[in-house]
Amino acid sequence: MRIGVTRDGRFLGAVCVAAWLAFLAYVARLSDVTHDAFHEMALVRAFFETGDFPTKDIFAFTPTVTPTVHHEWGTGLFLYLVAGASPLGLHGMAISRVLLIALLGLGIYRVARNAGAHPLLIGLCAPIAFPLAWVGFATLRAQLLTLVFLVLQILLQQSDWQKKKTWIATWFVLYVVWLNVHAGFVVGLGMLGFHMLERWCSAVAQVGWHTFIRSFVFEYWHHLLLLPLIGLGLVLNPWGMDYPLFVFHAIRMPRPTMIEWQPLWKTHDAHTTILCFCIMVFGLGYAVTNRQIQRMRGWVFTCVAAYMALKHIRHGSIFAVLWMAYMPGWCSGTALGHSMLEWLRKRRSLVQQIAWSVSLACTLFAIMHPVWRVTIPSSDPEGVMVYPVGAVEYMKSTRFRGNLMTPFVSGAYVSWHCHPNVLVSLDGRYEVAYREDVLPKHDQFYSATGDWQGILEELSADAILVQQNAPVRGLLGKPESNTEHFRLVYEDATFALYLQDSLSVRTSGLEGESQSRWIK
Repeated sequence: MRIGVTRDGRFLGAVCVAAWLAFLAYVARLSDVTHDAFHEMALVRAFFETGDFPTKDIFAFTPTVTPTVHHEWGTGLFLYLVAGASPLGLHGMAISRVLLIALLGLGIYRVARNAGAHPLLIGLCAPIAFPLAWVGFATLRAQLLTLVFLVLQILLQQSDWQKKKTWIATWFVLYVVWLNVHAGFVVGLGMLGFHMLERWCSAVAQVGWHTFIRSFVFEYWHHLLLLPLIGLGLVLNPWGMDYPLFVFHAIRMPRPTMIEWQPLWKTHDAHTTILCFCIMVFGLGYAVTNRQIQRMRGWVFTCVAAYMALKHIRHGSIFAVLWMAYMPGWCSGTALGHSMLEWLRKRRSLVQQIAWSVSLACTLFAIMHPVWRVTIPSSDPEGVMVYPVGAVEYMKSTRFRGNLMTPFVSGAYVSWHCHPNVLVSLDGRYEVAYREDVLPKHDQFYSATGDWQGILEELSADAILVQQNAPVRGLLGKPESNTEHFRLVYEDATFALYLQDSLSVRTSGLEGESQSRWIK
Protein backbone atom coordinates (compact mmCIF):
# COMPACT_ATOMS: atom_id res chain seq x y z
CA MET A 1 0.00 0.00 0.00
CA ARG A 2 1.49 3.34 -1.07
CA ILE A 3 1.23 6.51 0.92
CA GLY A 4 -1.00 8.96 -0.88
CA VAL A 5 1.06 11.83 -2.22
CA THR A 6 -1.79 14.33 -2.30
CA ARG A 7 -3.43 13.19 0.94
CA ASP A 8 -0.22 13.32 2.94
CA GLY A 9 1.27 16.49 1.53
CA ARG A 10 2.13 17.91 4.94
CA PHE A 11 3.84 14.68 5.98
CA LEU A 12 5.82 14.41 2.75
CA GLY A 13 6.72 18.08 2.82
CA ALA A 14 8.05 17.75 6.36
CA VAL A 15 10.48 15.01 5.31
CA CYS A 16 11.68 16.80 2.15
CA VAL A 17 12.08 20.16 3.90
CA ALA A 18 14.01 18.45 6.70
CA ALA A 19 16.38 16.92 4.15
CA TRP A 20 17.01 20.29 2.47
CA LEU A 21 17.57 22.09 5.79
CA ALA A 22 19.84 19.27 6.93
CA PHE A 23 22.04 19.81 3.91
CA LEU A 24 22.04 23.58 4.42
CA ALA A 25 23.17 23.00 8.00
CA TYR A 26 25.72 20.46 6.79
CA VAL A 27 27.46 23.04 4.60
CA ALA A 28 26.82 26.05 6.87
CA ARG A 29 30.30 25.82 8.35
CA LEU A 30 31.83 26.06 4.86
CA SER A 31 31.63 29.83 5.15
CA ASP A 32 35.21 30.62 4.16
CA VAL A 33 35.55 32.36 0.82
CA THR A 34 37.55 30.17 -1.56
CA HIS A 35 40.65 31.72 -3.10
CA ASP A 36 39.30 31.18 -6.62
CA ALA A 37 36.65 33.83 -6.00
CA PHE A 38 39.26 36.57 -5.55
CA HIS A 39 41.18 36.06 -8.78
CA GLU A 40 37.90 35.58 -10.68
CA MET A 41 36.54 38.90 -9.42
CA ALA A 42 39.88 40.64 -9.97
CA LEU A 43 39.79 39.59 -13.63
CA VAL A 44 36.29 40.99 -14.16
CA ARG A 45 37.12 44.20 -12.30
CA ALA A 46 40.11 44.71 -14.57
CA PHE A 47 37.80 44.32 -17.57
CA PHE A 48 35.34 46.92 -16.29
CA GLU A 49 38.14 49.34 -15.42
CA THR A 50 39.98 49.09 -18.74
CA GLY A 51 37.21 48.08 -21.13
CA ASP A 52 39.54 45.43 -22.52
CA PHE A 53 39.18 41.74 -21.65
CA PRO A 54 42.63 40.48 -20.60
CA THR A 55 43.59 37.38 -22.56
CA LYS A 56 47.18 37.69 -21.34
CA ASP A 57 48.06 37.53 -17.66
CA ILE A 58 48.11 40.85 -15.85
CA PHE A 59 48.48 39.70 -12.22
CA ALA A 60 51.79 37.78 -12.06
CA PHE A 61 55.45 38.61 -12.57
CA THR A 62 56.48 34.96 -12.89
CA PRO A 63 56.43 33.01 -16.19
CA THR A 64 52.87 32.64 -17.47
CA VAL A 65 51.24 31.03 -20.46
CA THR A 66 49.79 32.89 -23.44
CA PRO A 67 46.92 33.14 -23.86
CA THR A 68 45.75 32.93 -20.27
CA VAL A 69 42.45 31.07 -20.62
CA HIS A 70 40.41 31.70 -17.51
CA HIS A 71 37.65 29.12 -17.86
CA GLU A 72 35.78 30.46 -14.81
CA TRP A 73 35.52 34.04 -16.01
CA GLY A 74 31.71 33.78 -16.12
CA THR A 75 31.70 32.78 -12.46
CA GLY A 76 33.89 35.82 -11.80
CA LEU A 77 31.32 38.03 -13.52
CA PHE A 78 28.53 36.55 -11.41
CA LEU A 79 30.53 36.95 -8.17
CA TYR A 80 31.61 40.48 -9.03
CA LEU A 81 28.01 41.54 -9.57
CA VAL A 82 26.62 39.88 -6.42
CA ALA A 83 29.59 40.53 -4.14
CA GLY A 84 32.52 42.51 -5.53
CA ALA A 85 30.48 45.51 -6.73
CA SER A 86 27.40 44.90 -4.58
CA PRO A 87 26.36 46.75 -1.40
CA LEU A 88 26.20 43.32 0.22
CA GLY A 89 29.94 42.93 -0.23
CA LEU A 90 31.34 39.44 0.02
CA HIS A 91 28.24 38.35 1.94
CA GLY A 92 26.47 38.38 -1.42
CA MET A 93 28.34 35.14 -2.11
CA ALA A 94 26.77 33.44 0.89
CA ILE A 95 23.27 34.58 -0.04
CA SER A 96 23.82 33.42 -3.62
CA ARG A 97 25.01 30.06 -2.36
CA VAL A 98 21.80 29.54 -0.36
CA LEU A 99 19.69 30.46 -3.40
CA LEU A 100 21.69 28.13 -5.66
CA ILE A 101 21.32 25.29 -3.15
CA ALA A 102 17.56 25.92 -3.14
CA LEU A 103 17.48 25.86 -6.95
CA LEU A 104 19.56 22.68 -6.97
CA GLY A 105 17.23 21.06 -4.43
CA LEU A 106 14.16 21.91 -6.50
CA GLY A 107 15.86 20.56 -9.63
CA ILE A 108 16.80 17.30 -7.92
CA TYR A 109 13.24 16.93 -6.62
CA ARG A 110 11.78 17.54 -10.09
CA VAL A 111 14.14 15.03 -11.73
CA ALA A 112 13.32 12.41 -9.12
CA ARG A 113 9.56 12.94 -9.41
CA ASN A 114 9.76 12.74 -13.21
CA ALA A 115 11.47 9.38 -12.76
CA GLY A 116 8.62 8.11 -10.61
CA ALA A 117 10.18 8.70 -7.20
CA HIS A 118 8.01 8.87 -4.13
CA PRO A 119 8.67 12.15 -2.23
CA LEU A 120 9.44 10.27 0.98
CA LEU A 121 12.26 8.39 -0.66
CA ILE A 122 13.65 11.62 -2.08
CA GLY A 123 13.91 13.03 1.43
CA LEU A 124 15.32 9.82 2.92
CA CYS A 125 17.89 9.06 0.22
CA ALA A 126 19.42 12.52 0.06
CA PRO A 127 21.25 12.58 3.44
CA ILE A 128 23.20 9.45 2.52
CA ALA A 129 24.99 11.43 -0.19
CA PHE A 130 25.84 14.48 1.95
CA PRO A 131 29.40 13.40 2.93
CA LEU A 132 30.36 13.17 -0.75
CA ALA A 133 28.62 16.37 -1.83
CA TRP A 134 30.25 18.95 0.44
CA VAL A 135 33.29 19.65 -1.76
CA GLY A 136 31.17 21.51 -4.32
CA PHE A 137 29.44 23.82 -1.85
CA ALA A 138 32.13 26.09 -0.43
CA THR A 139 31.53 29.84 -0.67
CA LEU A 140 31.34 30.21 -3.63
CA ARG A 141 32.79 27.78 -6.14
CA ALA A 142 32.13 27.50 -9.84
CA GLN A 143 31.53 23.81 -9.20
CA LEU A 144 28.20 24.64 -7.53
CA LEU A 145 27.05 26.27 -10.76
CA THR A 146 28.14 23.15 -12.64
CA LEU A 147 25.97 21.02 -10.34
CA VAL A 148 22.98 23.26 -11.01
CA PHE A 149 23.58 23.08 -14.77
CA LEU A 150 23.97 19.32 -14.51
CA VAL A 151 20.50 18.93 -12.99
CA LEU A 152 18.97 21.33 -15.51
CA GLN A 153 20.45 19.25 -18.33
CA ILE A 154 18.96 16.08 -16.82
CA LEU A 155 15.54 17.75 -16.94
CA LEU A 156 16.10 18.48 -20.63
CA GLN A 157 17.17 14.90 -21.24
CA GLN A 158 13.98 13.70 -19.56
CA SER A 159 11.98 15.77 -22.03
CA ASP A 160 13.94 14.05 -24.82
CA TRP A 161 12.67 10.69 -23.54
CA GLN A 162 9.17 12.12 -24.02
CA LYS A 163 10.13 12.61 -27.70
CA LYS A 164 10.17 16.38 -27.47
CA LYS A 165 12.73 18.12 -29.66
CA THR A 166 12.50 21.82 -28.80
CA TRP A 167 14.70 21.27 -25.73
CA ILE A 168 17.72 21.52 -28.03
CA ALA A 169 17.44 25.32 -28.18
CA THR A 170 17.30 25.62 -24.38
CA TRP A 171 20.19 23.20 -24.03
CA PHE A 172 22.39 25.21 -26.42
CA VAL A 173 21.93 28.39 -24.37
CA LEU A 174 22.62 26.43 -21.18
CA TYR A 175 25.72 24.89 -22.77
CA VAL A 176 27.22 28.22 -23.89
CA VAL A 177 26.65 29.80 -20.48
CA TRP A 178 28.01 26.72 -18.75
CA LEU A 179 31.28 26.57 -20.69
CA ASN A 180 31.90 30.26 -19.93
CA VAL A 181 31.29 29.64 -16.23
CA HIS A 182 33.26 26.45 -15.59
CA ALA A 183 35.13 23.73 -17.44
CA GLY A 184 32.75 21.29 -15.75
CA PHE A 185 30.67 21.62 -18.92
CA VAL A 186 32.75 18.63 -20.10
CA VAL A 187 30.82 16.50 -17.59
CA GLY A 188 27.60 17.71 -19.18
CA LEU A 189 28.84 16.73 -22.64
CA GLY A 190 29.79 13.31 -21.36
CA MET A 191 26.38 12.84 -19.76
CA LEU A 192 24.71 13.95 -22.99
CA GLY A 193 26.71 11.42 -24.98
CA PHE A 194 25.69 8.59 -22.67
CA HIS A 195 22.09 9.80 -22.85
CA MET A 196 22.00 9.61 -26.63
CA LEU A 197 23.60 6.16 -26.62
CA GLU A 198 21.06 5.02 -24.04
CA ARG A 199 18.17 6.35 -26.11
CA TRP A 200 19.39 4.59 -29.24
CA CYS A 201 19.93 1.28 -27.45
CA SER A 202 16.46 1.52 -25.93
CA ALA A 203 14.94 2.17 -29.35
CA VAL A 204 16.79 -0.79 -30.88
CA ALA A 205 15.54 -3.04 -28.07
CA GLN A 206 11.96 -1.92 -28.73
CA VAL A 207 11.71 -1.86 -32.53
CA GLY A 208 14.80 -3.71 -33.79
CA TRP A 209 17.78 -2.56 -35.84
CA HIS A 210 16.08 -2.27 -39.20
CA THR A 211 13.18 -0.10 -38.00
CA PHE A 212 15.56 2.00 -35.91
CA ILE A 213 17.84 2.72 -38.89
CA ARG A 214 14.93 3.51 -41.22
CA SER A 215 13.38 5.96 -38.77
CA PHE A 216 16.63 7.41 -37.40
CA VAL A 217 16.66 10.69 -39.34
CA PHE A 218 12.98 11.38 -38.66
CA GLU A 219 13.08 10.47 -34.97
CA TYR A 220 16.59 11.53 -33.96
CA TRP A 221 17.57 14.38 -36.31
CA HIS A 222 17.90 16.65 -33.27
CA HIS A 223 20.63 14.36 -31.89
CA LEU A 224 22.60 14.85 -35.10
CA LEU A 225 22.13 18.60 -34.70
CA LEU A 226 23.91 18.42 -31.34
CA LEU A 227 27.29 17.77 -32.96
CA PRO A 228 27.60 21.06 -34.90
CA LEU A 229 26.05 22.93 -31.97
CA ILE A 230 28.71 21.56 -29.64
CA GLY A 231 31.43 22.68 -32.05
CA LEU A 232 29.88 26.14 -32.42
CA GLY A 233 29.48 26.59 -28.67
CA LEU A 234 33.13 25.78 -28.03
CA VAL A 235 34.26 28.97 -29.77
CA LEU A 236 31.63 31.27 -28.21
CA ASN A 237 33.97 32.55 -25.53
CA PRO A 238 36.57 35.32 -25.19
CA TRP A 239 39.41 33.04 -26.40
CA GLY A 240 37.80 31.28 -29.35
CA MET A 241 39.55 28.03 -30.32
CA ASP A 242 42.19 28.50 -27.63
CA TYR A 243 39.54 27.61 -25.05
CA PRO A 244 38.87 23.97 -26.08
CA LEU A 245 42.63 23.46 -26.57
CA PHE A 246 43.21 24.67 -23.02
CA VAL A 247 40.46 22.42 -21.62
CA PHE A 248 41.95 19.39 -23.38
CA HIS A 249 45.35 20.20 -21.86
CA ALA A 250 43.94 20.89 -18.38
CA ILE A 251 41.99 17.61 -18.23
CA ARG A 252 45.17 15.63 -18.88
CA MET A 253 47.31 17.64 -16.46
CA PRO A 254 48.40 15.82 -13.26
CA ARG A 255 47.69 17.50 -9.92
CA PRO A 256 49.53 15.41 -7.32
CA THR A 257 49.72 18.19 -4.70
CA MET A 258 46.04 19.24 -4.90
CA ILE A 259 44.02 17.77 -2.02
CA GLU A 260 40.71 17.70 -3.87
CA TRP A 261 42.28 15.68 -6.69
CA GLN A 262 43.26 12.93 -4.28
CA PRO A 263 41.33 9.61 -4.00
CA LEU A 264 38.12 9.59 -1.98
CA TRP A 265 39.65 7.74 0.96
CA LYS A 266 41.88 10.77 1.62
CA THR A 267 38.94 13.12 2.12
CA HIS A 268 37.76 14.78 5.31
CA ASP A 269 36.08 12.25 7.65
CA ALA A 270 37.11 9.42 5.35
CA HIS A 271 35.43 6.63 7.33
CA THR A 272 31.96 8.19 7.15
CA THR A 273 32.44 9.16 3.52
CA ILE A 274 33.56 5.70 2.42
CA LEU A 275 30.69 4.10 4.36
CA CYS A 276 28.16 6.35 2.61
CA PHE A 277 29.85 5.72 -0.74
CA CYS A 278 29.52 1.97 -0.23
CA ILE A 279 25.83 2.35 0.67
CA MET A 280 25.28 4.43 -2.46
CA VAL A 281 27.07 1.90 -4.68
CA PHE A 282 25.15 -0.95 -3.06
CA GLY A 283 21.88 0.90 -3.69
CA LEU A 284 22.88 1.42 -7.31
CA GLY A 285 23.71 -2.26 -7.68
CA TYR A 286 20.46 -3.30 -6.01
CA ALA A 287 18.44 -1.13 -8.38
CA VAL A 288 20.26 -2.47 -11.45
CA THR A 289 19.54 -6.07 -10.45
CA ASN A 290 15.93 -5.48 -9.37
CA ARG A 291 14.64 -3.06 -12.00
CA GLN A 292 14.29 -3.26 -15.74
CA ILE A 293 17.37 -1.59 -17.19
CA GLN A 294 15.21 0.22 -19.75
CA ARG A 295 13.50 2.07 -16.90
CA MET A 296 16.73 3.07 -15.15
CA ARG A 297 17.56 6.02 -17.33
CA GLY A 298 20.94 7.52 -16.56
CA TRP A 299 22.35 4.54 -14.67
CA VAL A 300 25.42 4.07 -16.87
CA PHE A 301 26.65 7.63 -16.44
CA THR A 302 25.90 7.42 -12.72
CA CYS A 303 28.23 4.40 -12.56
CA VAL A 304 30.89 6.44 -14.37
CA ALA A 305 30.38 9.25 -11.86
CA ALA A 306 30.84 6.75 -9.00
CA TYR A 307 34.21 5.79 -10.44
CA MET A 308 35.14 9.46 -10.85
CA ALA A 309 34.18 10.13 -7.22
CA LEU A 310 36.32 7.26 -5.97
CA LYS A 311 39.27 8.52 -7.99
CA HIS A 312 38.99 12.22 -7.13
CA ILE A 313 37.45 13.89 -4.07
CA ARG A 314 36.15 16.86 -6.08
CA HIS A 315 34.01 14.59 -8.27
CA GLY A 316 32.17 13.26 -5.24
CA SER A 317 29.66 16.10 -5.51
CA ILE A 318 28.78 15.07 -9.09
CA PHE A 319 28.09 11.48 -8.06
CA ALA A 320 26.14 12.70 -5.02
CA VAL A 321 23.85 14.92 -7.09
CA LEU A 322 23.22 12.22 -9.69
CA TRP A 323 22.49 9.68 -6.97
CA MET A 324 20.09 11.99 -5.14
CA ALA A 325 18.30 12.76 -8.40
CA TYR A 326 18.04 9.22 -9.77
CA MET A 327 18.12 6.75 -6.87
CA PRO A 328 14.72 7.61 -5.29
CA GLY A 329 12.99 6.86 -8.61
CA TRP A 330 14.90 3.62 -9.12
CA CYS A 331 14.22 2.51 -5.57
CA SER A 332 10.50 3.38 -5.64
CA GLY A 333 9.77 0.52 -8.03
CA THR A 334 11.51 -2.19 -6.01
CA ALA A 335 10.41 -4.46 -3.17
CA LEU A 336 12.80 -2.62 -0.85
CA GLY A 337 11.23 0.71 -1.77
CA HIS A 338 7.72 -0.58 -1.14
CA SER A 339 8.80 -2.03 2.21
CA MET A 340 10.35 1.27 3.27
CA LEU A 341 7.21 3.20 2.34
CA GLU A 342 4.99 0.74 4.18
CA TRP A 343 7.18 0.95 7.27
CA LEU A 344 7.01 4.75 7.19
CA ARG A 345 3.24 4.73 6.68
CA LYS A 346 2.73 2.82 9.90
CA ARG A 347 4.85 5.36 11.80
CA ARG A 348 3.59 8.48 10.10
CA SER A 349 3.18 10.63 13.23
CA LEU A 350 6.57 9.67 14.64
CA VAL A 351 8.38 10.29 11.34
CA GLN A 352 6.67 13.66 10.91
CA GLN A 353 7.62 14.71 14.43
CA ILE A 354 11.23 13.67 13.82
CA ALA A 355 11.26 15.58 10.51
CA TRP A 356 10.03 18.80 12.11
CA SER A 357 12.50 18.37 14.98
CA VAL A 358 15.34 17.93 12.50
CA SER A 359 14.16 21.00 10.60
CA LEU A 360 14.14 23.08 13.79
CA ALA A 361 17.55 21.84 14.90
CA CYS A 362 19.09 22.46 11.48
CA THR A 363 17.56 25.94 11.26
CA LEU A 364 19.02 26.84 14.65
CA PHE A 365 22.39 25.44 13.61
CA ALA A 366 22.32 27.48 10.38
CA ILE A 367 21.53 30.59 12.44
CA MET A 368 24.37 29.87 14.88
CA HIS A 369 26.66 29.45 11.87
CA PRO A 370 25.14 32.23 9.73
CA VAL A 371 24.67 30.93 6.21
CA TRP A 372 24.10 34.48 4.96
CA ARG A 373 27.60 35.60 5.95
CA VAL A 374 31.09 34.72 4.79
CA THR A 375 34.36 34.61 6.68
CA ILE A 376 37.90 35.48 5.65
CA PRO A 377 40.09 33.07 7.66
CA SER A 378 43.26 34.84 8.73
CA SER A 379 44.25 33.69 12.21
CA ASP A 380 44.95 29.95 11.98
CA PRO A 381 48.72 29.42 11.69
CA GLU A 382 48.17 25.82 10.57
CA GLY A 383 45.35 26.57 8.15
CA VAL A 384 45.54 25.70 4.47
CA MET A 385 42.88 28.18 3.35
CA VAL A 386 44.13 31.25 5.22
CA TYR A 387 44.49 34.81 3.94
CA PRO A 388 47.08 37.51 4.71
CA VAL A 389 44.57 40.12 5.84
CA GLY A 390 46.99 42.02 8.08
CA ALA A 391 49.87 41.87 5.60
CA VAL A 392 47.63 43.22 2.82
CA GLU A 393 46.49 46.10 5.05
CA TYR A 394 50.14 46.84 5.77
CA MET A 395 51.05 46.94 2.07
CA LYS A 396 48.08 49.17 1.28
CA SER A 397 48.89 51.51 4.18
CA THR A 398 52.55 51.81 3.21
CA ARG A 399 51.70 52.11 -0.50
CA PHE A 400 53.97 49.24 -1.40
CA ARG A 401 54.50 48.66 -5.12
CA GLY A 402 56.43 45.74 -6.52
CA ASN A 403 56.69 42.00 -7.08
CA LEU A 404 55.55 39.87 -4.17
CA MET A 405 56.46 36.21 -3.60
CA THR A 406 53.19 34.55 -2.57
CA PRO A 407 51.98 31.10 -1.47
CA PHE A 408 49.42 29.30 -3.64
CA VAL A 409 46.29 30.35 -1.72
CA SER A 410 47.36 33.89 -0.79
CA GLY A 411 48.11 35.29 -4.23
CA ALA A 412 44.52 35.77 -5.37
CA TYR A 413 43.59 37.65 -2.18
CA VAL A 414 46.57 39.96 -2.69
CA SER A 415 45.60 40.61 -6.33
CA TRP A 416 42.00 41.43 -5.38
CA HIS A 417 43.13 44.06 -2.87
CA CYS A 418 46.45 45.32 -4.26
CA HIS A 419 46.46 44.98 -8.05
CA PRO A 420 47.87 46.73 -10.08
CA ASN A 421 50.34 48.05 -7.48
CA VAL A 422 51.41 44.54 -6.50
CA LEU A 423 52.13 41.65 -8.86
CA VAL A 424 52.17 38.15 -7.36
CA SER A 425 54.34 35.13 -8.05
CA LEU A 426 51.56 32.53 -7.78
CA ASP A 427 47.84 32.21 -7.10
CA GLY A 428 45.15 29.57 -7.36
CA ARG A 429 44.89 29.73 -11.16
CA TYR A 430 47.61 27.05 -11.50
CA GLU A 431 47.23 25.58 -15.04
CA VAL A 432 45.13 28.56 -16.16
CA ALA A 433 47.97 31.07 -16.03
CA TYR A 434 51.29 29.64 -14.92
CA ARG A 435 54.00 27.66 -16.57
CA GLU A 436 54.12 24.10 -15.24
CA ASP A 437 57.39 24.63 -13.31
CA VAL A 438 56.13 27.61 -11.28
CA LEU A 439 54.18 25.68 -8.63
CA PRO A 440 56.91 23.07 -8.00
CA LYS A 441 59.44 25.88 -7.52
CA HIS A 442 57.18 27.56 -4.98
CA ASP A 443 56.71 24.28 -3.12
CA GLN A 444 60.48 23.88 -3.04
CA PHE A 445 61.06 27.43 -1.85
CA TYR A 446 58.49 27.47 0.96
CA SER A 447 59.54 24.00 2.14
CA ALA A 448 63.20 25.17 2.09
CA THR A 449 64.39 22.12 0.16
CA GLY A 450 67.00 21.86 -2.56
CA ASP A 451 68.31 25.11 -4.00
CA TRP A 452 65.53 27.26 -2.57
CA GLN A 453 67.84 30.30 -2.40
CA GLY A 454 68.48 29.94 -6.13
CA ILE A 455 64.73 29.98 -6.78
CA LEU A 456 64.39 33.19 -4.78
CA GLU A 457 67.19 34.78 -6.79
CA GLU A 458 65.73 33.50 -10.08
CA LEU A 459 62.28 34.98 -9.43
CA SER A 460 63.69 38.40 -8.41
CA ALA A 461 60.94 39.20 -5.93
CA ASP A 462 60.88 42.59 -4.20
CA ALA A 463 59.12 41.14 -1.16
CA ILE A 464 58.23 37.76 0.32
CA LEU A 465 54.96 36.77 1.94
CA VAL A 466 55.36 33.62 4.02
CA GLN A 467 53.18 31.71 6.47
CA GLN A 468 54.64 31.41 9.95
CA ASN A 469 54.52 27.61 9.81
CA ALA A 470 56.43 27.36 6.52
CA PRO A 471 59.90 25.77 6.95
CA VAL A 472 61.54 28.65 5.10
CA ARG A 473 60.22 31.19 7.61
CA GLY A 474 63.02 30.66 10.12
CA LEU A 475 65.72 30.91 7.46
CA LEU A 476 64.76 34.20 5.84
CA GLY A 477 66.74 37.31 6.67
CA LYS A 478 69.68 35.27 7.97
CA PRO A 479 73.28 35.68 6.73
CA GLU A 480 73.82 31.91 6.81
CA SER A 481 71.06 31.46 4.22
CA ASN A 482 72.26 34.38 2.06
CA THR A 483 68.91 36.15 2.48
CA GLU A 484 70.07 38.94 4.81
CA HIS A 485 69.11 41.47 2.14
CA PHE A 486 65.47 40.77 3.04
CA ARG A 487 64.28 42.40 6.26
CA LEU A 488 61.19 41.61 8.26
CA VAL A 489 58.73 44.53 8.04
CA TYR A 490 55.49 42.93 9.22
CA GLU A 491 54.32 39.82 11.03
CA ASP A 492 51.29 38.48 12.79
CA ALA A 493 50.31 35.07 14.13
CA THR A 494 49.84 33.69 10.63
CA PHE A 495 52.00 35.57 8.12
CA ALA A 496 55.29 37.40 7.88
CA LEU A 497 56.32 39.91 5.22
CA TYR A 498 59.93 40.49 4.16
CA LEU A 499 61.11 43.40 2.04
CA GLN A 500 64.35 43.90 0.15
CA ASP A 501 66.70 46.38 1.80
CA SER A 502 66.97 48.29 -1.48
CA LEU A 503 63.29 49.24 -1.20
CA SER A 504 61.73 51.64 1.24
CA VAL A 505 58.16 51.95 2.38
CA ARG A 506 56.36 54.34 4.70
CA THR A 507 55.98 52.48 8.00
CA SER A 508 53.27 53.39 10.43
CA GLY A 509 51.01 51.45 12.76
CA LEU A 510 47.29 50.85 12.58
CA GLU A 511 45.17 51.96 15.51
CA GLY A 512 43.97 49.08 17.62
CA GLU A 513 46.43 46.60 16.09
CA SER A 514 47.22 44.08 18.81
CA GLN A 515 47.75 40.78 17.02
CA SER A 516 50.53 41.93 14.73
CA ARG A 517 53.93 43.54 14.84
CA TRP A 518 54.90 46.28 12.42
CA ILE A 519 58.68 46.60 12.18
CA LYS A 520 60.01 50.08 11.53
